[in-house]
Amino acid sequence: MEKLFIFDSQSKKCKKPFGAIKCGECVMLSASALCTEVVSVKLVIFSEYDKKREEYEMSWQGREGIYDAYGISLDGFKESGILWYWFALNTVDGKTLWFGKNGIVDNENNISSFQLTVASREYTTPSWFSEGVTYHVFVDRFYRASTSPELTEDAFFAVHKDKAELPYFKPNSKGVVENRDIYGGNLEGVIEKLPYLDSLGVKTIYLSPIFEAWSNHKYNTADYKKVDSHFGDEEILSALCREAKKYGMRVILDGVFSHTGSDSIYFNKERRYGENTGAWNDKNSPFRSWFDIDENGNYPSWWGIDTLPQVDELNRDYIDYIINSKDSVIAHWMRAGVSGWRLDVADELPDEFIEQLKARARKENTEALVIGEVWEDASTKKAYGVSKKYFTDGVLDGVMNYPLKNCILDFLCGRISAKQAKNALMSIVENYPDISQRCLMNIIGTHDTVRATNELSVGNLAHESKDFRATRVLDEKELALGKARLRQAAILQYMFPGSPCIYYGDEIGMQGFEDPFNRRFYTWDNIDEDLLEFYRSLGKIKTGNKCMSTAPFCVEYAEGDFLVVSRGEIRAFVNRGEKGKLFKVSDRLETVVVHGECLMSSGKLFLGSKSSCILSGNSSEN
Repeated sequence: MEKLFIFDSQSKKCKKPFGAIKCGECVMLSASALCTEVVSVKLVIFSEYDKKREEYEMSWQGREGIYDAYGISLDGFKESGILWYWFALNTVDGKTLWFGKNGIVDNENNISSFQLTVASREYTTPSWFSEGVTYHVFVDRFYRASTSPELTEDAFFAVHKDKAELPYFKPNSKGVVENRDIYGGNLEGVIEKLPYLDSLGVKTIYLSPIFEAWSNHKYNTADYKKVDSHFGDEEILSALCREAKKYGMRVILDGVFSHTGSDSIYFNKERRYGENTGAWNDKNSPFRSWFDIDENGNYPSWWGIDTLPQVDELNRDYIDYIINSKDSVIAHWMRAGVSGWRLDVADELPDEFIEQLKARARKENTEALVIGEVWEDASTKKAYGVSKKYFTDGVLDGVMNYPLKNCILDFLCGRISAKQAKNALMSIVENYPDISQRCLMNIIGTHDTVRATNELSVGNLAHESKDFRATRVLDEKELALGKARLRQAAILQYMFPGSPCIYYGDEIGMQGFEDPFNRRFYTWDNIDEDLLEFYRSLGKIKTGNKCMSTAPFCVEYAEGDFLVVSRGEIRAFVNRGEKGKLFKVSDRLETVVVHGECLMSSGKLFLGSKSSCILSGNSSEN
């Protein structure tokens, strides 16, 4: 049966240019309508920000067989924003039908519209982030320098003498998990392991919070201007930045600016910093205006956790302290050698705050990077009823790419089809501006998620008790499956625009379910050397081929259990299933990474069961 209407927003034949545009850039749309059924076509555009709806008559371009061709040229949008568009089809019998991403509908209210992202012409991002691999160091759990003295317990923190011990996860008598156990990883340990990171192609070191805080995770900041003594001091951080630079690496910090710790110089609820200081104890404290404390001592806190009092990010005194003052937090650490920031819970920060933060970071370093923690599609993200302008007005350079993570894991675990995976992958590159894509932190696992090896083998086992998950170890078969799928996940991760981010230990197949089981100490005495070498080979491809940071991403094939993706002359083939498949390829292609059974001969590639590979060179079509 012939289609009534044909339009594909991801086809160059239907839309030029592909994907997001900048203000003033011309957009051409072309569509085909069955000539015996449709007499005219209108383009409908709705603006997300000003809520305006406009209709444009598409011009008849001629006849192509049984189809009439329609086209329209939009001369350029003056304002940045998110536009939604669809088509109104006037039929020969006088009816109006509607066409969107979900096909033909007879009620406009049921339409699933196409998205067009219009970015500000002034929006720029640093190019260096996409040129290598990012490595996420959870400092306490990575490595303690061989020259560091043995860590001793104090009245507050308990020390794991055995690095293989399980992190404490039991709540105290008040039902609170205190997070007071530490293993001793420090910044000098990161310096000592720079050659190791270099072997992985790492160009960006992302450190979880390092400022003084009374927990092992440090997300309850006690002093923004002091490195936690367990990790080192400012001099050692600067030394890390200097030594990393010798390897072509940069260091970015985790900025936690939506809340502080209640046990801090700012709030001081526990009176660690004096009896009559801090916002909790002193109404005249210079930090009092940061917080909303009522007469009864109640105050807003992050997700209701009273040890994490929320700050008013738009409070003038707070903005001065974090951003604008001569020795602000941002300026202080940028001058110490830091190259950028990953903003914790960025969607809970006002855009105005992030804009000022990024401007100050750029003032200190014109190539400064600011990435946000956003778990959804960042181009259309709404928080507390407000549409975020991360990519339209350049509020952020990039984000942690959770949509990519979810797509890759869902595909390899069989939860979505290859075509659904293609749609998810191409939606990201269609909706995000090119310059935002190069600043995507492409993750497979993080400190907030189940370890990739576990997720790809047995899932999160959320139906089981936490006690069960604490000690659950993958058996030999499960571990083999998890690592096999991890290799395939990594191939797709490294192929995507942006920087592939390794969560420490994933490159050797470390196990663990949710926090804190995904935060065990790096098993330096138990390394899967084959898996590690696989990651090193991916790092060489990422850093050794310019197209891996500049060429457009394309899904060339998505059928059954197979995905074929490309970046310029680099192509990756992934087979999640049991049956193999033969692909036509160029004789000039060279196999550079192989997992499983991949046989090349006479312009053909046989991709075996649960196998994958990366080929380099000029290629022909399938």
